[in-house]
Amino acid sequence: MEEPKVKYVLLLPLNTNDGAQVPRQVLLEMLEEIYVLAGGYSIAGTVKGAYRMSDGTKQEDDSLQVWIAVSERDVPELEEMVAKFGKMLGQETMYLERTAAAVRFIPPLD
Repeated sequence: MEEPKVKYVLLLPLNTNDGAQVPRQVLLEMLEEIYVLAGGYSIAGTVKGAYRMSDGTKQEDDSLQVWIAVSERDVPELEEMVAKFGKMLGQETMYLERTAAAVRFIPPLD
């Protein structure tokens, strides 16, 4: 059996801070990068949230909630990828949550 993986929750904004919709192709490219690193992902749906910008203004966002399971050794690469996504989307910060979950992928019995 393989080593347990660490579960992360990433929120990918569906709109930029100026309100423009993130193109579907950009979202698909980000999901593909996640897939290449983690070998898969789950989309748990969309969520709505608010964030206090550095200038004090309130920014409300709709985001895609993406579950990612990575090996401990891949965490730095995941964090770098998320920072790159933030730059692409013009974000001040990106929400990345490390959960307390240990993920295992169990094959069926022979």
